[in-house]
Amino acid sequence: MLYLLFFLFFSFLFPDELVCPVESVPYNRSFYSPGDTLSIEDQNLFFSVCNGSGSYETGSTFSFSDYNGNINGGDYKITLISMNATW
Repeated sequence: MLYLLFFLFFSFLFPDELVCPVESVPYNRSFYSPGDTLSIEDQNLFFSVCNGSGSYETGSTFSFSDYNGNINGGDYKITLISMNATW
């Protein structure tokens, strides 16, 4: 129990922001909440394809604006982004 108290005490003394400030991390997009729509700025970012299928091959890039009907000529798509961590 004493070890747990020490751990909690030092966790508050040395938060991650001191070691790895959030401002120094590029593309920190943690301000989205469930149900939000990606901004046009974020839709235009390009991402590498690591497991190609359909019209994308492994190694190519895509952007979410490819699926925005207002930008791609009327072909509307719904995209669900699910990110999970095992830790």
